[in-house]
Amino acid sequence: MTLAISTAHNNARLQGSITFADTGVLNSRIMLYASTQPAPGAAPGDTPLVEILLAKPCGAVVADVLVLSQAAPAGDLIAASGAALWGRWINGTGDIVADGTVSDAAGSGDFKLSGSTGTAIYAGGRAVLGISTLV
Repeated sequence: MTLAISTAHNNARLQGSITFADTGVLNSRIMLYASTQPAPGAAPGDTPLVEILLAKPCGAVVADVLVLSQAAPAGDLIAASGAALWGRWINGTGDIVADGTVSDAAGSGDFKLSGSTGTAIYAGGRAVLGISTLV
């Protein structure tokens, strides 16, 4: 049998994620990497291809899902070209919120890129968050 939590409980968990992500003076951010994904919590082992700065608050619970919001609607500058393999979301104090895989929109990654097939991103371009949800 599967444990089924109530909608109110789920929304409280999602609000807790927002509160944790917004901890600290800085905004939370999602960084995408071309390196091999490390063990959960381990150092990234590389510099990010792009750092997506989230708004503060970083999102809102809408229709029972957490919808993330980017600080700059025009997107964040992509620092280096490469195929994004994994991403890390950190809060305003640098604590890890979540790590996950990256795929294109058709894939099964935790972080999904849209706009092309595959996960290649190019230096000088802009990374726009688009509709990003957490259930």
